[in-house]
Formats: sequence, C-alpha cells, structure tokens
Amino acid sequence: MKFSLSVLIVFSVLFTSCNKDDGTPQEAQELSEPNFYALTVGNSWRYEYFQRIDRTDEFESLGAFDDVSITGTSEINGNTFYTFETTTSGNDGTSAIVPDNGTVVTKLRDSSGYLIDENHLKYFSNSNINQEYLIRDAPGDAKIYGVLASVDSNVQVAAGDFVCSVNELFAKFTNGNISPGRDYYSYSEEIGQVKSTCSFVSDSLTRVERRLVSYNIAE
Repeated sequence: MKFSLSVLIVFSVLFTSCNKDDGTPQEAQELSEPNFYALTVGNSWRYEYFQRIDRTDEFESLGAFDDVSITGTSEINGNTFYTFETTTSGNDGTSAIVPDNGTVVTKLRDSSGYLIDENHLKYFSNSNINQEYLIRDAPGDAKIYGVLASVDSNVQVAAGDFVCSVNELFAKFTNGNISPGRDYYSYSEEIGQVKSTCSFVSDSLTRVERRLVSYNIAE
C-alpha cells in the first residue's frame, strides 16, 4: 500500500495561543497559559518545499512555497478558532505530495495542548509526552497516529536555528503492523512550525521536506 501520511491531514502550521480576556491579571495568565502555538492575528510564515534526490542524502528545492497567515478569528460552539490562510505557489506538479497551487483556509485552536480544527482533528501535541493520539482513519485498514517525542531537537533551516518539539506520525494496521514510513513535524515554542517531513507509508525514507524560510511574529 502506497499513500502519504501527511497528505491525509492537510499541511498545517502550528503556533502559540493568545491570552484569554477573562479578568485574570496578565502576569497570572502568562504563567498559566504558555504561548506555544502563536495564535495571533497578523502572524505569518513562509515555507519552501524540498525533494530528496533519488535515494541519496541530498535534497533539491521544488520551487514551491507556502505562505501562511492568521487572518482572523471565529467563534464555534463557544470556542475561539484562529483562521489560517495557506497559499501554495510554484507547484509544477513534480511531486504529488506538494499541495496544488491555491489557497486553503483552516480554523485551529489550542485544546489542552493539542492543536485541533473545528472537526476535532488533531494536528500536533505539545504535551502528553510519549502518549499516542489518533489523527484519523487512512485508506484500507490503517489509522494514522501521532506521538510527542520525549526529547527536543535542534532544527536548522533558512529562517534560523531552533529548539523544537517533535511529533512523529505513523500508520497502524488492524493486523498489528506499524508502517515503516514516518513523518516528523517540528515546532518551536512561540515561533510555530519550523519543519515537516513527508514519506510514504511503505518506505522509511523521507521524500519531501517543508522548511521555514521566514516569519513575522507579533510582539
């Protein structure tokens, strides 16, 4: 079976949450609500896609980019969701893993350390170390899971060097087997997603990487 882990869950960007205006002093809010996911209207990020050259350790740019920005908020079932607009450009169809050119709108919020959308689909965990979480069903008899690694990683991209929390994504099959393919999502606190990798379920080798090129985080 050949399908991509990341294609199943829409490429997304992860950022830090804002303080809630509930009457609590700002200093107390900052202590009780860590700003991991950068959920602030006006924040923006640019990413570039790279593809592995054959089965070597080298990658080449695909000339495709994602420009991501938080453009507003909306209330859904009493919860505040942040509106992310992701515009993909430069995709010439070379890689099926890269999204088509165009703009995708996603609504996300922080829920007990998980970044989720309005359908409760989980995109990332910044707490609950080593606890697997279900993302969604996959084609056939598989389910996609994620897990937060117990150790942070140093990640170097064009935008700089970052200390990142890492989630590992993999597929589990009803017969008990686990996919050799893995995807890794890396996020830096108060910065957002720094890097993500994409592989096929049947192959342990990463095929495509999405790397942070530049970003603008509101003070």
